[in-house]
Amino acid sequence: MKSLAHGGVKTTIIFDKALIEEIDHINPFSTRTEFLARASMEYLEKLRRSAIDRQLAEACAEAAEEDRLENAEWEDVALETWP
Repeated sequence: MKSLAHGGVKTTIIFDKALIEEIDHINPFSTRTEFLARASMEYLEKLRRSAIDRQLAEACAEAAEEDRLENAEWEDVALETWP
């Protein structure tokens, strides 16, 4: 990989020919490089958000289990009758 003056890194990757043709047909940017850079950034953001969503779901599941256990402990106390 070569470092470029504008901060980019030149690399070689292999894409399916049909994918390149579709990119070239639809690409709204002036270069493939810009298209691929933006597509990569959007995909990385999607992956980051998925990871955060997964972490939140796990935390909520843990909290729900803790709440269930806590409620089970207090249920007997709440149902007691006082003389």
